Amino acid sequence: MLSSLFSKETTVGIDIGSSCIKAVEIEPTARGWELVNAAVAPTPADAIREGVIVNVAEVSQQIRSLLKEAGIRATGAISAISGSQVIVRQVQFPKMPEATLRKSIKYEASKHISSSMEDSAVEFEILGDVPDSPGMMNVMLVAAPREMVDTRVAAIESAGLEPLVIDVEAFAIIRALVDFSASDEYLQKTVALIDMGASHTDVNIVSKGEFALTRNIPIAGNSFTNAVKSLTGSSFDDAERAKLEMTSGSPLDELSAREGDNRSWKVVQPLLDELIREIRRSIHYYQSQFPEGSPEALVSQITLTGGTARMPGMSAYMSAKLSIPTQIADIFSQSAIGTSKISPEFVSEHGPVLAVGTGLGLKEMVPETKQKTAA
Repeated sequence: MLSSLFSKETTVGIDIGSSCIKAVEIEPTARGWELVNAAVAPTPADAIREGVIVNVAEVSQQIRSLLKEAGIRATGAISAISGSQVIVRQVQFPKMPEATLRKSIKYEASKHISSSMEDSAVEFEILGDVPDSPGMMNVMLVAAPREMVDTRVAAIESAGLEPLVIDVEAFAIIRALVDFSASDEYLQKTVALIDMGASHTDVNIVSKGEFALTRNIPIAGNSFTNAVKSLTGSSFDDAERAKLEMTSGSPLDELSAREGDNRSWKVVQPLLDELIREIRRSIHYYQSQFPEGSPEALVSQITLTGGTARMPGMSAYMSAKLSIPTQIADIFSQSAIGTSKISPEFVSEHGPVLAVGTGLGLKEMVPETKQKTAA
């Protein structure tokens, strides 16, 4: 497998978030996989709305500048989509060849998805036969607004790269943390991988290494910042600084444990608690699909990724509220990816926000049986 990859043109994973753009370049080596380059830069203000890039020119210029400054000379790129409008669902279809399903996928998908098929990009993966249901097959169905996909393709092309795949962020995170795990811990239990970004939070449940559920919650870092902004009447940037200063003296779990006069925390805490309630609902929904007491239903661990996860005390606060052990993902120490070419300071600072980009950078290196593609 390695020998066939050495001859490929280089690719880069580009995670275009509402707050920042992340680029991750990974290469196969004789010893395994190696992180050879990574970079982070702010996303141009107001360039993304509800997952759609509304200012392609500025985003593509930022991608171009980011790659140039980091010395990334990739020719192809893989990006991803996420959000409440991205539907990821396992459904059952009558058994048919893949070519036949591809011809009728929009018609079949319309039975399961309420959005307009004319305005949607639809993809699928046949997972296999349905146990105890002869003539039926399980299919992973993905649908997203065509505009969300097309604007990412346009931004990548304008940056001078060939867009190879538009993936789903949930699949990218699972690829980085589970498929390329340095151990088999995720193959033995059910875990919730929670990506806490700027505009939304994604809850992804993985059971014994297999994708089980993804849900998007529209509460995240910007929600907290906007609450502080409303409180103080300040600009968004000033509110962002105040949010960060909120935990400069005490982490979230300590702020919660004492009666204090931290005004920012008083407006952030109700939103964070609402987010945690929604995470609990997602876990309960997953558990409701199994008989009570089933070992598969036990979510034994939560792993956090994304920029908002880096707020001091976030993992301890969430663990206390949900009564589930919670950790911040240490992407590269938990994966089979070497980092000797990257400064330890960069990896330590940015590790949690590179989960999606890392999964994208690994996309072309995963065996076909593991591939899941959005478009």
